[in-house]
Order: sequence, then C-alpha cells, then structure tokens
Amino acid sequence: MPRHLHRPARLRALTLGLSLCLSCRLLAQDAPVYDFDLPAAPLGASLMRIASTSGHLLAVDPALVANLRAAPLHGRYSGQAAAEAALAGSGLALRTTADGAWTLVPSATPAAGTTAPSSPTPAPAARVSTRTLEGLQVYGNYESGYAANTTRAGTKTDASLLETPEAISIVTRAQMDAQGVQNIPQALRYAPGILTAQRGFSQDGGGQEEMYVRGFLVDQYLDGLRLPSRSVASYGASAVDPYALERVELVHGPASVLYGQSSPGGLVNLVSKTPTDTPLHEVGIQTGSYARKQLQFDLSDALSDTVDYRLVGLGRDSNTQVDHVNDKRVMFAPSVRWKISDATALTVMGGYQHDPDAGYYNTLPYVGTGKPAPFGTLSSHLDPGDPDFDKHRRTQYWLGYRLEHAFSDSWKFVQNARYMENRDTLQAVFVNGWAWNDGSLDDHTLGRYALAMHEATRTLTADNQLQGHFDTGSATHDVLLGIDYQRTLYRQSYGYNWFGVPGLDVLDPVYGASIDVPDYSADQHTRLSQTGAYAQDIIRWGQWRALVSGREDWARADTTDSIAGTAVDQSKHKFTTHLGLTYVTDFGLAPYLSYATSFQPQATASLEGGGTPAPTTGKQYELGVKYQPAGKQSFMSLAAYHLVQQNVLTTDPLTLLQYVTGEVRSRGIEAEAHAQLTDGLAIIGSYTWLQQLNTRTREPDEQGKRPIGIPRNTGALWLDYRVQAGDFQGLGLSLGGRYVGGSYGDATNTFTTPAYAVLDAGVRYERQGWNYYLTLSNLSDRRYVASCLYSQSACNYGSRRTVLLGANYRW
Repeated sequence: MPRHLHRPARLRALTLGLSLCLSCRLLAQDAPVYDFDLPAAPLGASLMRIASTSGHLLAVDPALVANLRAAPLHGRYSGQAAAEAALAGSGLALRTTADGAWTLVPSATPAAGTTAPSSPTPAPAARVSTRTLEGLQVYGNYESGYAANTTRAGTKTDASLLETPEAISIVTRAQMDAQGVQNIPQALRYAPGILTAQRGFSQDGGGQEEMYVRGFLVDQYLDGLRLPSRSVASYGASAVDPYALERVELVHGPASVLYGQSSPGGLVNLVSKTPTDTPLHEVGIQTGSYARKQLQFDLSDALSDTVDYRLVGLGRDSNTQVDHVNDKRVMFAPSVRWKISDATALTVMGGYQHDPDAGYYNTLPYVGTGKPAPFGTLSSHLDPGDPDFDKHRRTQYWLGYRLEHAFSDSWKFVQNARYMENRDTLQAVFVNGWAWNDGSLDDHTLGRYALAMHEATRTLTADNQLQGHFDTGSATHDVLLGIDYQRTLYRQSYGYNWFGVPGLDVLDPVYGASIDVPDYSADQHTRLSQTGAYAQDIIRWGQWRALVSGREDWARADTTDSIAGTAVDQSKHKFTTHLGLTYVTDFGLAPYLSYATSFQPQATASLEGGGTPAPTTGKQYELGVKYQPAGKQSFMSLAAYHLVQQNVLTTDPLTLLQYVTGEVRSRGIEAEAHAQLTDGLAIIGSYTWLQQLNTRTREPDEQGKRPIGIPRNTGALWLDYRVQAGDFQGLGLSLGGRYVGGSYGDATNTFTTPAYAVLDAGVRYERQGWNYYLTLSNLSDRRYVASCLYSQSACNYGSRRTVLLGANYRW
C-alpha cells in the first residue's frame, strides 16, 4: 500500500503544490534549459520537480491531476518544454496566468496513453505556504530562494509575512548556504536592525553569540521555545550550529505578548530541519583557513508508510585566527515524524552538540588595537591568555516534540515542548588592560587575571495552543489561544585569581607560567519559572488586516548562594499587548502600523535598601510598509519605530549598589530588500539608522549619551548571479559588502571605535547532484576593531579573511 494513501484530501491537495523558486516569469524565447532525470511518477510530483528546477509557480486544481501519471523525462529541456512533455497524453495543457504563474486547463486533444492506478497515488507533500490565485490554490516551498513568504515567529502561526504588522527578517537555507554561514550571528549580518559583531572575532571563533536588535541584547529561541541565552547563562549560553537549521527568523521589537519575558529589541527564532516528504540525501566535506576540516551529512527518508526521519550531523576540527585557540565541534540532530492518523501528527526532535574546544573569549586594550601603542599595533593573532592553563568545554543536548491534532477543518491543537541541558566549564586567563609596574604604566605588558567557572543549565519549556478559523459576517478570524510554561534551573560556580597571574610582554610573549586555579568564591543556584496565558486574533475584512493580542505573565525567580549565604526571591506579573493594522493592496503593497509592549524581570542582591527591582518594561510604536510583487520571489520592507525601555538598572561606580532609575530610548529606520531582479540575478540589501540614548540615568555624565557599542548607521548589500544557460550553466558568483558605523566604547562617550567596511564573496558550481563552493569573508583581510566593551581595556578585533572550500553531493 502506498505510504501516503491515508493522507486526508486536504493534505493530498497540498502535495500537488509546486515550489516558488527564483522567478515566476516564463520566457517565450531563448528560455534557459535544464538537465532533467525524472522517473515515471504521479503527474503532480513530476510537475513539482520541473517547476522547482526551472523556477516557476503553479496554480492547479488537484482534481485535474488526480490518478494521472507522467512518463520518465530525461535530457535537456526548458522549463516549459519539460512541463509540456510531462503533460503529453494527459488531456491537460499548460497556460500562463496574469500573475505569471503556470496553470493547467483541459486540452482540446483527448487524453491518450495515461494510466490510472487502482487507487490514488498522491505526490510527495512539499513543505509549503499557500495563497489564492485566480480561484486556485498556489503552493510554494518558502526555502527555495532568498525571499520568504510566511513567518511562524511573528504570530506563532504560518502567517503571511506581508500581512503581519511588524518588521520581521528571515534568512533562508539558500542564503545561509550561499554565504557560508558558520554561526547564528553570521546568518543575520545582512539583516537590518541587528548588530552581530559586538564580540568581534570571539563570535566567529566559537565564542559568545551576542546579538543586539534595535540596540538591546536579545535571546535566541529554537522552534519557538526559549534557549538558555546570554540573559540567563554566561559563557554557557546555547550556540546551535546553523547546519541543523532550515531558516532563521528575526522579530524586530517587543514580542512579550507571545513569548513572555523578553527583550524589547525582539528575538531570534531558529527553525530546525525536520523530516521532508521527499527523500533527501546529502553528504559534504569542507576545508579552509586555519587548517579547517569538517564533514557533514543531511539525510531524510521514510521508515514506513506513516513514519519519516531526518538525521543531520557534522564534525569539525579547526584552528582559529588567534594562536593556540581551537574550534572543535560534534553535532548530531535526529528527528522523526509520525503520521498517527489523518488528524494527528507527532514530530520528535533531538540534538546533541559537544564543543571540546569552544573558541575564543578574550579581549585586548584599545591602545594597541584601535589606536597605535608606542611599540605599534597588536597582532590580531596574539593569544593574550595562556595555552597551558586555558580550557573551555561546552556540551548541550535536547529532546522535544511538536504534536498537532485537527479537531475539524477549522480548529486544531498544537503542543510544543522541549527539555534541554547545557554544561559549560571555563578556565582561562583574561586581559584587564595594560599592566602597572612600580606605579607606572607598562606600555608593552598586558595585565591579566584568571577565571574558573562552571555552569549547568536545565530548562523545560512547553507551549499549548488552540488555533481556530471562523467567520463573523464579512470578517474572517484566525484565533490563537495559548498557555505556555518555562522552568529553568541554573547553577553557576566561579572564582577569580586577580593577583597571581604574571603579565604578558607582547614584544616577547612567554607562556607556561605556573598559575593557580582559582577557588570558587560563589556557588549560585537560580530557579526561574514563568507561566503565561495569551490570546490573539488576526481579523481579515476586505483588504484590511487587524491583529489584536494580549497576555498575562506570572514570573518567579529565586537565587541562593551557598558560599556567600545570600538569597533573593522575587515574584512578578505583567500584562503585555500587541495591536496592529495592515492594508493590503491588489498590487502587493501593505502599509501597517503597530503598538507593542514588553517586560523582563530583574533579579539582584545589591539593590539599594534591599528587595528586588521591578521588571524592565518596553513600549514601541512602529510604522512601516511592505511590498511583495505578485508572481515574483521578492520581498521589501521599510519600518520606522520609537521604542522606550524603562526601569533600567544603573550601578553606582563607588558602592556598586544598583538603582532602578534608568531609561533608554531607541528610534530608528530599517530598510530591507530580498529581490529577484532577473532569472539569474538576486539581491539582498539592508540599511539601519539608529539613534539610541540614555534618557534617564543616575550618573550625570551618562545622561543623554549613547550606549556602548551601538553605531548610528549600518548597511549591507549582497549580489548573487547564476548562469542560466550555456556551457557555464550551474555557475554562481556572489559579492557582498557590510558597513558598520563607529560606536562609543564607554558609558560617558569619551572615545569611539572607528567605522569599518568589509567585502564578502563566493563562487559555486552545481552539476548533476554536486555542489562545489568557495566563500570568502573579509575579502581584503582588513584588520579592524569590532567594538569595545565597558572601557578601553576590553576591545575586540573583528574576523580577518576566512576562506571556506567545500563540496556537497545530493541524491
């Protein structure tokens, strides 16, 4: 019995959808030709493969192709010629709609030579998004190019990106592959409104993945569930390898109404690779700068008529641009999807990632990096730590599931849950500026200290959703009701050795000194929990779209220190909301406006007068416009916003007591474009203007000053050209540039790190299942300071030129 025989009619209709790829325009003359090697198959499946290869969209009545099969297709054809060959004898003909898509109509010639199986054999289902086109259903694989059509992160449903009233940036799998992405910050460096290089090389070298959106540090989520990020953990924050992901979604602005306590800047949602409905087999090898060696694989197929699997994994061993610092990783991410019945499906997702050498975390002084020291400039390859003492290991594993059950065509229940555990052990020598000898500054010896830290984080998250669709008069409602829960147990033990570490003479560095491992001076146990109830209604009335949502959260946190003998306990609740209105025109233009709020609890033991501070709160107004031309894989957006965060903690530099007196205001303009200009030429562009100020603070010298490391202007442009025909068909060339403006390196804005711009490039060649690629980041090998943290003693070099050379084979 065929494996998909029992799928309901609605899902069988989805299987006949075709991928939305590079273009929806059919060239009547001089059309590019492609190599096809298709076996005999259901007609819908063959048409899907042809459209995916040639870059076309198809609108089709599923009844037209039911019970029909296509003969084998081998050879070089244009997209239209291949589709017509598949349709030969079917009694159907190919037509082009006003939107530029293909559609099928009965032909004048009676069907001949067709075969009708004894029972319907639907085509393999594609992971699809839908929209209406001339009364038919149109289906497209949203990951086939650089522009996405739908977003789950913005509304927790598969909502139209065009109709969602907030700025959302999406990085597809195709973009990550073309740009040689090696971590999550790299995936988002061409997006607007986000800073991905605050930690400089340490982010690209396996270290901390800090990202700032609209000027605020944001957390990462995996499949809609929160990860242990920098706001919870320290060096042990999660860092999921991007090879395990299908896409990365960036929500700009407050998202507490759906996700609870979160940054006012937004969030980053990672979407896992899960089983595909058509077989997928890929293996690859990679080498490059710093003796890089990597093997990877991505396999998906059927285990039975109702069970599919996917296995994703890699192993990496590499040096880095800093001497003695390595980047090693083993990652394995299996998933299984079980179609329990026509109405119920369960997807189980797991992962294991071990980094025995977890990269670089150190800093260097501004004098010697941002500006010359008396001896000159520090090398970007200098190891300021001690290789005989330093070590850093990180291990994380997780197991979760997504359960979906349809009560009817209008109502379904979705439950997402995951357990995750992170363990991180760090022992390292860090820099704290230039050393002082006999009361005088030593301008070529780095002062250093040692840190020993162990972190363990266990998290349990669950999100229960009831999704409904119904009409009230002429209005259509998509309703979401949910209750979610988060529980985090976090233990951090650490100690410092401030005075027992010898300095490092940068003119004659000597390593291997005897350094005592610090004893733990703190052993903190933190328990965090949050329960939230939320409701959302997306209302469609004519060409208007309204979003109304609200949420009540109950959050609790308590921290005890078994060494210091301290305890802090706090319990807070907060209501947040998101309101939005969009008008969708007939030609793909959608202006919108929105209002959203956020909150983030704060736990501290040093608040003036004791007690615990109120959560920080955020409030944002946003006005924007989106544009998605019909029949093309392009998407553009422009947003302007006014965002204020209140109840920000400020610290007295003398007493170290903290006070809830701060307020930060962020205003900005963000522009983004993912456009397919021609059949072969695609472009990604972004620009951000950001004005962020401390509008209220306890320290007069910081009033009205810009926060550390936040530039006013950033921009990026990526051009990608693929040869469509001829002897060089399958060849692709890419060129990109990134600009980051200057930023202040301290809270009083006394010095700046200069602006910088770097070039990226790529070459790839695809032929007969092989994909050969060469990517280059920082093409000119420019040396620059990415940012300084807190003071002139803690600055970060950016990544130097990185070359990746690899080959993947897919069958």
